[in-house]
Amino acid sequence: MNRTMKRTAAATIAGGVLAGGMLLATGSASAMPSDTPCGASDVNIGVTPDPTHASGHEAYLITYTAASPDTNCKLQGIPTGVSFNGDGQPVDISVVPEPASGGAGPVNLRAGHPAESRFIQAAHEAPVPQIPVSVTFNLPTGPDGQPVSVAWPEGQPLKGTEVQTTAVSAS
Repeated sequence: MNRTMKRTAAATIAGGVLAGGMLLATGSASAMPSDTPCGASDVNIGVTPDPTHASGHEAYLITYTAASPDTNCKLQGIPTGVSFNGDGQPVDISVVPEPASGGAGPVNLRAGHPAESRFIQAAHEAPVPQIPVSVTFNLPTGPDGQPVSVAWPEGQPLKGTEVQTTAVSAS
């Protein structure tokens, strides 16, 4: 009887170690960084006013979240090909990369690990502020980013003649 209990205990421990090892391996595999650039269907994107930006400037936060629990892809660089759209017509404003945004590394986007970038403008009042309804840009995934169109925060104006974009970073 004692020998049977020892065998049962040994089998239970071995099974537990094996199951725990498999669980650990599965958990770390899903957290591994991805070399696959994010596509438009991998990402949910929102734009909101960012009240925390530096004095003399206003910013709009671009938030990138995983579209599904299985999403695991890479964002890197800045949004490119940016255009703001009014009611059926383009908004005339220059869009340039922020000088400090040049060498940002990749961000691994997955469930529970969002990313962000910003549109920054001078806070001065423009003689005729322009109010977009949406913004279109290429995802920050390198030279072949897919275009996405996102609603602009209702009633929020663009001021002046230039908006800067920042590189994507982890939130």
